[in-house]
Amino acid sequence: MEIIAYIFSFLGLISMIAASLVKGKNMKLILFLVCCGNAFVGVAFLLEGKGINGAASCFIGAIVTIINYFFEAKGKEVPKFLTVVYAIIFTVVNIIVSGGFVGADAIGVVCGIIAIVATWMFCMCIGQKDGAKYRFWTILNMGLWLVYDVLSGSYSVLVSHILQFLFPIVGKVLFDRKKEDK
Repeated sequence: MEIIAYIFSFLGLISMIAASLVKGKNMKLILFLVCCGNAFVGVAFLLEGKGINGAASCFIGAIVTIINYFFEAKGKEVPKFLTVVYAIIFTVVNIIVSGGFVGADAIGVVCGIIAIVATWMFCMCIGQKDGAKYRFWTILNMGLWLVYDVLSGSYSVLVSHILQFLFPIVGKVLFDRKKEDK
């Protein structure tokens, strides 16, 4: 199962790298790729048998991303209250998946908290109107997931998250630096 987890993690990686390198304001494509990436990484977490908060967060992430995709496809802005609803759902599901943190060891509690905060950063990622802002929030989000992966022992996903952390930085250097210089 571990090899299959790495394969799904790799597929998620390819989707997320592609999303990080989309130039300009094509948020519809970014959201589609992020949805695919989250679904693949969620499966990888499950197959590895570790990081249940990560799996739950990824599957919810895929759902909320597809909701945002439909708003973007119709040229409508995602209502702010919906972003708050996403954050609440992520928080509640992560607490439930963690068993309310009851009986969890210190690492389990820290992992649960990191997963919650990372999902809030994800809400910010998918709520952006252009690739530059998406990349900024993705760097923050992936930084948190790197810590989560190490603490939870989710190494198949850690490999992908390292690259998913680096590619938005590459995208910022390639596409966003010129905007900041002006």
